Amino acid sequence: MAPTATAPSSQEDPNLSEVGHYVVTAHPSGAVMTAVKCSFLSPDSVDVAIAKSTRLEIRQFIQPTADNDDDDDDNDSTEQLPLLLTLPINGRITTLTSIKFKHSKKDCLFFTTERGDYALISYDETLARMNMTGTAGTKANAASTNPRSSAFIGEHYPVKTHASGAFTSYSTSVMAGGRQAECGPLMAVDPLQRCVALHVYDGYVTVIPINKDYDINTNVTKGLTTGPFKDAYHARIEERTLLSMAFLETSIDYLPQLSLMHQDARGFQHVITHGVDVKAKGLVFLGSIQKEKEPSDSSSKMPAMKMPPKHDRLKISRIDGGSATLIPIPPPPSRNSSKLGGVVILGQRQVTYHSTAEGITRVVPIAPSILLSYCPVMENDGNATPNVLRFLVGDEKGKIHLLTVLRNITPEGNGDGRVTTLHFDTLGSASASSALVYLGRGRVFVGSQFGDSQLVKILETPVPVSGGGNDEKKSALDQNTYLRILEEYTNLGPIVDFDLRPCINSASSDSASRGKVHGEVGELGKARDQHRQSLVVTASGVAKDGTVRLVRNGVGMREHAAVEMTGIKGMWGLRRKFSHDDDAFLVQSFVTETRILGVQNAKDADVDAMEKEGDTEDDSEPEGGVLAEVRIPGFKSMKPTLFAGNVMVGSFDLLLQVVDDAIRLVDSETLEMVTEWTAFSGDGDDDSDDDGVPSMITVASANESGQIVVALRGGTLLYFEVNCDGSPKLQRLGVVCLDREISCINLNPFNSLTPSASESGMDIGGDRVAKKSAMVAIGLWDDFSVCLLSLRGNLINPILGQILRINLAPGGDDGNGGFSETETEHNPDDLAGSASQHMMARSLCLVTLDSLASSNNTFVNKKLSTPAMSNKVDMLLVGLGDGKLISFVVNHSESTSDGCSVHSRKEVNLGTQGIHLVPFRHAASQQSGALCPNSGAGMCVLATGDRPTVVYLTGGNGGSTSNPKLSYSTISLTAEDDDEEDGNASHRNIFVNVAAPFRSSLLFSSTTNNSSLCVADDNTMRLGMIDNIQKLHVTSYKLGMTPTKIAYHEAGRVYCVGCIGGVDGGAGGGSNSHIGGETNMGNCVRFFDDSTFEEINRIDLEPFEMILSLESVILSLYSPDSPPASSSTIEDKPFVLIGTAYAYPDEDEPTQGRVLVVECNSGDVGHVKSDTEDDNLTRYIRHVTQMPTSGGVYSISPFYNGSVLLTINSKTHLCRLSMGKNEVGELSFIGSGHHGHMLSLCVKSLARNSVSEPNRQTNQLAIVGDLMRSISLVEYLPKHEAIEEVARDYNANYMTSIEMLTDGIYLGSENFNNLFVLRYNSDATSEEARVRLDTIGEYHLGEMTNKLMGGSLIMPNNSSSGTSAMSSSSSSRVIRSKSDKAPFEQNRKVSIIIGSQTLYGTVDGSIGSVLGLNGSTFAFLSSMQRAMTSIIKPVGGIGHQYFRAFHADRCNRPSRGFVDGDLIETFLDLNRQTMEKIVDKMNTDGRWKIRDAGLGLSDLVDNHQTFMDTDVGIENDSQPVSNSSFLTVDDVLCAVEEISMLH
Repeated sequence: MAPTATAPSSQEDPNLSEVGHYVVTAHPSGAVMTAVKCSFLSPDSVDVAIAKSTRLEIRQFIQPTADNDDDDDDNDSTEQLPLLLTLPINGRITTLTSIKFKHSKKDCLFFTTERGDYALISYDETLARMNMTGTAGTKANAASTNPRSSAFIGEHYPVKTHASGAFTSYSTSVMAGGRQAECGPLMAVDPLQRCVALHVYDGYVTVIPINKDYDINTNVTKGLTTGPFKDAYHARIEERTLLSMAFLETSIDYLPQLSLMHQDARGFQHVITHGVDVKAKGLVFLGSIQKEKEPSDSSSKMPAMKMPPKHDRLKISRIDGGSATLIPIPPPPSRNSSKLGGVVILGQRQVTYHSTAEGITRVVPIAPSILLSYCPVMENDGNATPNVLRFLVGDEKGKIHLLTVLRNITPEGNGDGRVTTLHFDTLGSASASSALVYLGRGRVFVGSQFGDSQLVKILETPVPVSGGGNDEKKSALDQNTYLRILEEYTNLGPIVDFDLRPCINSASSDSASRGKVHGEVGELGKARDQHRQSLVVTASGVAKDGTVRLVRNGVGMREHAAVEMTGIKGMWGLRRKFSHDDDAFLVQSFVTETRILGVQNAKDADVDAMEKEGDTEDDSEPEGGVLAEVRIPGFKSMKPTLFAGNVMVGSFDLLLQVVDDAIRLVDSETLEMVTEWTAFSGDGDDDSDDDGVPSMITVASANESGQIVVALRGGTLLYFEVNCDGSPKLQRLGVVCLDREISCINLNPFNSLTPSASESGMDIGGDRVAKKSAMVAIGLWDDFSVCLLSLRGNLINPILGQILRINLAPGGDDGNGGFSETETEHNPDDLAGSASQHMMARSLCLVTLDSLASSNNTFVNKKLSTPAMSNKVDMLLVGLGDGKLISFVVNHSESTSDGCSVHSRKEVNLGTQGIHLVPFRHAASQQSGALCPNSGAGMCVLATGDRPTVVYLTGGNGGSTSNPKLSYSTISLTAEDDDEEDGNASHRNIFVNVAAPFRSSLLFSSTTNNSSLCVADDNTMRLGMIDNIQKLHVTSYKLGMTPTKIAYHEAGRVYCVGCIGGVDGGAGGGSNSHIGGETNMGNCVRFFDDSTFEEINRIDLEPFEMILSLESVILSLYSPDSPPASSSTIEDKPFVLIGTAYAYPDEDEPTQGRVLVVECNSGDVGHVKSDTEDDNLTRYIRHVTQMPTSGGVYSISPFYNGSVLLTINSKTHLCRLSMGKNEVGELSFIGSGHHGHMLSLCVKSLARNSVSEPNRQTNQLAIVGDLMRSISLVEYLPKHEAIEEVARDYNANYMTSIEMLTDGIYLGSENFNNLFVLRYNSDATSEEARVRLDTIGEYHLGEMTNKLMGGSLIMPNNSSSGTSAMSSSSSSRVIRSKSDKAPFEQNRKVSIIIGSQTLYGTVDGSIGSVLGLNGSTFAFLSSMQRAMTSIIKPVGGIGHQYFRAFHADRCNRPSRGFVDGDLIETFLDLNRQTMEKIVDKMNTDGRWKIRDAGLGLSDLVDNHQTFMDTDVGIENDSQPVSNSSFLTVDDVLCAVEEISMLH
């Protein structure tokens, strides 16, 4: 049934989890603002600096060699434009250029931000090396021996800031009356590097003189006069509306000549040129005469610069309308050097060249288009043909054109050099470009704001357009192209709209999602309300770049085969020969038996099957392989297997099987048993004086070197090695009796101490090397600890002697993150009494995790062909029975070979079921020459359970540091249709009991298939391959149209996408027409299958009708005889509601619209119902009913009792569906709506979060976002059938999106790129306070947010830990006191507890999360943010507090109530000294721990405003911190890693 309003619970208050909010980016912006070619990293490198909103990316072009520089080089897997450095900027980048000083061989980067700030930076190799080699983020590297390391504390980013400032600081008149330029900011750099001109404010040109003698390698004092720039100034100009500007190429004798393209009041466009007089700090206008001045310095040898002759100064009037770009053309090289160059003007209908000095104008007509970007075509060697100038030009449709300027110069150098001809040729189509950069060798970087950025190659000869076919309507230019796409870089922007699609649970995916009919809506509602992991489905792009993007968290496993098989308890992959790369056998252990599947050639298996059936006429030859049941004679098949693996000792190539009563060695060639040890007879133990031990084997582990450790019932541990003297035999080397039963064993060898050429499992000259382990890790039942035992006998520790006993409890450390190297003092029985059985160690893994970090990240003089440098960390992972994973870094002592210690304890929740740890090597780890940024390359660990997770090591933040840290990515199953060429796939969560890595070149077509896994749950075994290991994966589906709205309809299993077609909107424009001289855009709604993305149906709208809202809802169908206030319903049905408006050209505001009700039935996947079919299970899209409205339906929101709220122009109405005549539903208004807004853009309520559960609140509340008047809170009164305003925010905020976090806390975004939080004072005593929504949080995001929506990209954690990843539903939030925490968690100094979870999508393509924080969590993170901003030096010297301050129209207020999650999580990448400095600052501050211990605002009524401020702490509410409560680096690391996993 639909949700109904109920009384609130008295046990909890969800508002207490919304004391503050944590804003963090999940997927960074991909929209390219601008890009520039430079040599930033090294003098001889070809780098591309790319501005993406608040980030600056540096990519390096790897020039192809002559051998592979051909038309087939796109097949080369080497990345040609890898990302080497990412720099966060405290501001939205607007312009970017490179500047090279006389004494420097490298380029500096100069950029400006949206608020009028600027900075000049350069790459610092010294800082890069310090971040790389000075310290790392682990305790093992804390004591750096580098004496200079302390001087680099806070220098996190490998760049040096040479100058920074704000343009408003140079003129009070600009601050008082200047407004930002409407078409700006614009920037131009003098070709002779004399000055930089910017148009930031209307009526002014800002000039920054360049000090060419500045040396970037020396330390200079602050100040523009002694730095790289001289005193800047604002020069007033008469031209108000500037469209473009550029410096002309002149001789050194002339003043810099600045050409301006401007538009007058009548709409005509002109070009005029002014001189820039740096010494006089002004402009010399076109018609003025420069006065001769004596040089101020009589000793100066430089002649005074002058203006060119008046008749040579460039000027042209009434150019082609729609022109927007000027391209400076240098003067002819054969002419007098005193002549001025000309300009090329890019217009909408023609390209014009004009030179006043030469007195010529050349025009070439073009097809109507808007030209957006250009770049010169010049090879890196600098050689250019003097008679030909070439430019690449990109338009709004994505076409790339070649503009050729021909001069009158012969090959011998004769001729007057005048421009004779312009050619404008189309090369092909790419993404709509906002930036073009020619890299050389025909490669071009195409940066886009509206689609994916690309690296393309210009071909010498045209090739057919891929997928274009032979369409007679297309011209020859459309059917052929000179461009080939080599690489694509994901850009989700602009995210116009997005929705959440819950992942399917594998256990019930088929029954719960495919066979739904209308009567099962109640179960469907329950399924939606189970807080499953979600995929974000975005409507992105413009026109032909319009796409639907699926963004999912975690690692995808592409399912290649699945078979129903129940009861699997263990699996192992075996190679036929130790030296082989492929596995030949898959050993499966069941309760009473062992089965073995073998890899066979598909052709041989098919022939055997046909011979059995007597059919041999099929001539087809199947390729690949199959898994078939086989038998290994030497294995015991009637016993369950405890362990199986390959063993190589000397020349003996063996297979190992351990069962409950024996250890067996089998010859890999004959598959016959070679030797056996049994638990009852002791056979094979010739050197032991003990008799056979009459007990059963319970746990076993071994490695490839022949080391075997087994545990017998009763706590006896036995250690064997395979002896290769003569014939293979098992030799028992040690035995120890423990006081408890053994639960788990692991003796994997560490690889960090082994040279890279001899790593275990790596191919070295065709031979695989097996490495011995020095220790074994064991876990005991009823004991919350892990023991490390020695496998090397010496005077200090005998064989199986205890090296270290590790207490798994957080209180078991020494306060500094270290653990005792001897047995702990506390009684294990006390541990057993305080910890439940589920918290015992169930699985152990000794592993060396490694990640590949290219040396190019910091050392710029190396090439990508250099072998990648690996960060290796020895770790002990412990999987507990309640879904927790505990990790330790293992530090080897240098004094003794067996001595070791552990530190850096981290605990995370991966689910609620027991964990089994399976190490495997990912495929990317063996791509030695490739750079895999942000990917988990190398050795990884799979943690099984209800949330199977890959644990891997990452090497830091994009080139700034190699600080290793653990990362976690959940696995989702990708069910792929082999018949689909585009690889469309659906994703669902899986449950994994057991897993094993399994590689086979016959079963998998990929050559790098060593990342394939075999996993099994209770009923099914699956074989598949792991995708690239990264946090977020993006899948794209092209629409060819501009999407405007999107909704996922779970009942019909379809994506509903509202699109704009028409002339420029993409293909298939629906009902396009020209009515009244206006073009109808042809809006439509398209329905796509959620698995195959096949288009199921399409609804074309009427002329001039546009889509404003689209929502998937569940409506209650009421009886027509029931009164409006009645709650009795016939049934609940899922529908798709489409809100539209008729945008007639003569109307400023729509006066007509309608709401369409559409029903979608999932039916059989891929089958569309015809008119003659009546089967209810057949898929169809049916138009049920519609309701006309007197305005545009801007927003739709589900409401209580199966109704919906609509905002129509300035009104808010309640609607419900009732059964009309002929049993057809009718949508109608209920009661009177609310009137009182300028334009009601959006409406939200909490009803959408609960379909089957009752809502917490008695009052039926909703919030409405207005175009200009911020947010209002309205309430529906069922008794009066009316909607009334309860409270409102009286600030003037121009809203873009809203979200209702709880019944009293609301989140909003406005068009100045800010976020703010409002609070409803329902318990206030005065009426004045109750009708006002108080602002309790303000924050500058830096990007415009198009939508806010409650939800999360991660799977919610339902365990009972202190870290609560609650869903966005207010009814499920829990604030837990310290007494409620699980054992051992009460010793934790920091507990991360969150409330609501909200996702946001921006115009620039960012997806982020806003997490609600309780009081103690917010106080800790606020204190950490203050410490980090005071210590870490920002890029460009632009302050963090200044950037995050709430900034609107003539309004600036400090940020409060928010924490910058992007800044907080950079703590994981800092060097150890900087970490310690930050923690010391927090301990000195003392405000990280507040007195209310998470009770929020209950005791902080008077100091609420001070408490919410993230920059000013709460002196009165902070208690003194004792020595025992001091934070350590590991405490903060653990807390930051926890919260980083919650988004």
